[in-house]
Amino acid sequence: NGGDMPPEEATQPFDDEMSAALDTLTGVLLTARRRLTDHGGEITMRRLNRREYANTINDLFGFTVSLNDIPEDGEIATFDTVGAEQLFTSRHFEQYLELGKKIAMESFRFNYSPHAKVSSERKQPEEGVTKRLREEVAESDRKMALKKQGADWKAMGFKDEGDASILFQQWDSRVEMPRKYLQYPLVDTGVYVSDAAKWASVHRHTDIRADYIIRVRGGVRPGMDDLRSIVRLWDRQAIRGTLGMSGTPENPQTVEMRARQTMGHSHMSVSVRENVPENTINTMRGYISKVEGKSFHPDPHPSVWIDWLEIEGPFYPETRGKIEDILYPGKPTGGHSIYIWDDSKIRELIDKFCFEAFRRRHPGKEYIDKLHDLFQQNRKEGMNHGDAFVEVMGVILASPGFLFIQENESNKKELNNLELATRLSYYLWSAPPDYELYAADLSDPAIYQKQVDRMLADPKAQAFRDGFISQWGEFDRYDAITIDNNEHFRFNEGVAHDAKREVREFFGVMIDENQPASRLIDSDFVVVNNSLATHYGIDLPPLKDAQFQKVALPADSPRGGFMTQAAFLVTGSNGERSSPVIRGALVMEKLLHDEPAPPPPNVPELGSATNEPKTNREMVEAHQKQAVCASCHKKMDVIGFGLENFDTTGQWRDTEKVGNTQVPIETGGTLPGGAAFANVQELKKVLLDEEEHLAKQLVESILAYALGRTVEFSDADDVEEILAKLKDENFRMKSMIREVALSPLFRRR
Repeated sequence: NGGDMPPEEATQPFDDEMSAALDTLTGVLLTARRRLTDHGGEITMRRLNRREYANTINDLFGFTVSLNDIPEDGEIATFDTVGAEQLFTSRHFEQYLELGKKIAMESFRFNYSPHAKVSSERKQPEEGVTKRLREEVAESDRKMALKKQGADWKAMGFKDEGDASILFQQWDSRVEMPRKYLQYPLVDTGVYVSDAAKWASVHRHTDIRADYIIRVRGGVRPGMDDLRSIVRLWDRQAIRGTLGMSGTPENPQTVEMRARQTMGHSHMSVSVRENVPENTINTMRGYISKVEGKSFHPDPHPSVWIDWLEIEGPFYPETRGKIEDILYPGKPTGGHSIYIWDDSKIRELIDKFCFEAFRRRHPGKEYIDKLHDLFQQNRKEGMNHGDAFVEVMGVILASPGFLFIQENESNKKELNNLELATRLSYYLWSAPPDYELYAADLSDPAIYQKQVDRMLADPKAQAFRDGFISQWGEFDRYDAITIDNNEHFRFNEGVAHDAKREVREFFGVMIDENQPASRLIDSDFVVVNNSLATHYGIDLPPLKDAQFQKVALPADSPRGGFMTQAAFLVTGSNGERSSPVIRGALVMEKLLHDEPAPPPPNVPELGSATNEPKTNREMVEAHQKQAVCASCHKKMDVIGFGLENFDTTGQWRDTEKVGNTQVPIETGGTLPGGAAFANVQELKKVLLDEEEHLAKQLVESILAYALGRTVEFSDADDVEEILAKLKDENFRMKSMIREVALSPLFRRR
């Protein structure tokens, strides 16, 4: 690669000879590396990752912890379930101990209280906004009148001269714009989301064990760009999602979203604003000019009008947290419990809680004795009953029995009933087994198969959907890319949020409908909401809620499949421009089971071969002329060219900007095997011939996720056995997940 061999005095090979030699050597070295790192299927004991920790806390207490509050998993090269890639330090223990105490304190606040009745909290936003603006305009006019009479800043009522100067210098935005706003017809019955009234909000206290329905009633002024009919909902922590407004100010409609608060955030705050990029948070004028294609004038151009906002709840799940089952067995939560505030019962409570926290493993008498001693010592030192028990629960939730998924080391290869139940539940639910799975005799193949099918049909299986595809789809890279909102002003926080959910929802449809794995290459449908439909230019009637909808595509549509989704296309960019190299490499790795070798350290940057403006294709082809690059790039770059009609954010384009000129995009190409294509539709047809490679990639990835270790050479026979069972039905997705669970490889150590 560095050009050191052959030596300068020797006959030099031609570029195609060099490329062939490098290609062969790279493949041999990668194969050797995999063989040398084969550990014979050994599974390293692993701890709960962030997702599993949050779900396990929810199973125990009925509420969840924000992922941001849980110690980080660290850099994971494969999946967050792989034990060999996990770290655990004394710092982790300290963090888990403190977090465990916070969880215990929150449990005292909620798990000892009865479930509340459903009620609604409605906010009429104009009651605060319109009154405030009228008062501010009137006060500003009074000060301006005094100024014209020659009064100084003190007489006008300013706190200092600088404060007065700011008002008069910003008179148009601070006074005239609100004055114009107050002339709109419906300001006394609702709020126009604009520069004068940037958002509308509603708040209420909530029970973190329950869901709440957020409703927004309003409409959109006719004639606006479709993008401006999308509103974004967020709270103090993060974006909640987007909603498409379906009515008009004269005929408002109601849209809704379901949400739940995490631990420590029992006060729900919901704000609604037009789904603009974050850099327009203080002014919408430039944004509106770009979207509407016209110059700004003093009219703030309000698009969205909000009549009212409402939060209704609580709506409790059918299954409550296990701590409530312990405290109130066979009766509703709340009221009298034999364990509450009774020191004589605390040892029994510790024993019962440990049994559930350690996933039906008895920790042993000595461990329980020490926890009981800790409680008694805390009481002697003056702690009240609750605080003393919080300390004990903190220790339990920082113990290996809770934090680690333990499988007994023995000569037996087969997992016992409890171990298999735990492995299966964390595979499909990312959570502990439920009561039925604990009780099932999983050594009986028929019962085991029935449990697998039941768990796949349970809504909790969404945890597999989200956990697997988010990592397989490289969401960590997606999150690290910063898009220039000035250039790509239609790609805002709402679209960025929804793009990740699209991947999860699309994969969920593949599982629910047992679609073939090849749908990841091409599909005749997309799964979108109003925000993404607008981004893609797909006609979708306004939806009443935040749910995604399966939408059929016309036969000639370039959309369909994973590689035409915004999250993939953004990941295959550098944030400023699309990258045929990255996109091609991702397709090879994810869809063709042919991960390119990492580039050698001395490879020059793309575009370094010329200082003149070039198209993406021209820069990549110049890169390929160097033998050190050609061996790896000859396949992946051609694939990337087929996706060049999608810009950095996944929107369709026919031209790209080169310097100050728009240049038509050339998308065709020929793969090394001779298969040619002219556009993305033909590219997908070519890639569909590689269906078996995609299936193998998915099976090996799902196995790694399920087993908690990477798939090795010694697993080859098991992988081929699973693929053979799936082949006749075109490698269907739910069947694939099911066959992994049923495989002998999954059921043994």
